[in-house]
Amino acid sequence: MNFAHLTFDHVGIRVTDLDVSERFYAKFGFIRDPEEFAPAVKACGLHHSSGLRIHLIFNGVPDPAGNVLMDVPVKRPGYTHAAFIVESMADLVRWLDQEQIAITEGPVQMGHDRRIVCFIRDPDRNVLEFNEILK
Repeated sequence: MNFAHLTFDHVGIRVTDLDVSERFYAKFGFIRDPEEFAPAVKACGLHHSSGLRIHLIFNGVPDPAGNVLMDVPVKRPGYTHAAFIVESMADLVRWLDQEQIAITEGPVQMGHDRRIVCFIRDPDRNVLEFNEILK
């Protein structure tokens, strides 16, 4: 098997309320793909004009501890976040403030100063990372 041309198709994000999550991700330009809506298995595919895809898995049950992968003392295995590249961190920060979306960490330089990073949470406290690539 040759994985030289492996590309990324989508990330699945478990949510508790499809309508709330779909409105949130729409702010970032993600819209429902009717061909990827599968209510029988509680999955809703969203696509972005850039080609990115997200699948909202809408069978989540809220936990009073928050995000069970990130917000509890014992760290369990699992996907912790999706990371997106933006052209300008300054523009993103202004836009997040305008949209009243809290930054939970950053902006800060990371990766041997290769990128500026900030983190936010979606309505279910799933972590989203945004990167401005510097070099």
